[in-house]
Amino acid sequence: MTTSNSPFFRRLLVISTALAFGGMLGSLGVAGRDADGLRFSFHWSVPLLFLVGAGAAVWFWQLIFRFDSGGDARLRGHLKLVAGFLLAVAFGCFLFPLRLVSPDKRMEVIFGMGFAFAVLSGMGYLIYQTIQWVEAASRAEEERSDDR
Repeated sequence: MTTSNSPFFRRLLVISTALAFGGMLGSLGVAGRDADGLRFSFHWSVPLLFLVGAGAAVWFWQLIFRFDSGGDARLRGHLKLVAGFLLAVAFGCFLFPLRLVSPDKRMEVIFGMGFAFAVLSGMGYLIYQTIQWVEAASRAEEERSDDR
């Protein structure tokens, strides 16, 4: 049994993602603005947003595990749709706090966020290319060992 198929690993993956996504959505309900500037206070929406985020993450992993165990093309399309939706929600959560930035500083913050997005996108592309290179090298090594 590989590590990625271990029930403990899968449970850890689901729980940590659910906590992270739930925390991200839940944090949207605590920040606000008043006459003194930013304020952080508990709001009734925090637990609800946390549960929605955690539930979405659990649902996403269930789809992935179902697809991994022999999903068809219809499930692949459904998985892509859900992944795209969750990505859009994550970007929305990233941009939502802009409403709290004062208008005179907003362009500086947007520029900084754009720069951070560009750098992180570049890093993601490098990681993706590295994974592709390692997988290609692994396949080539397997083919050489099979030929012997």
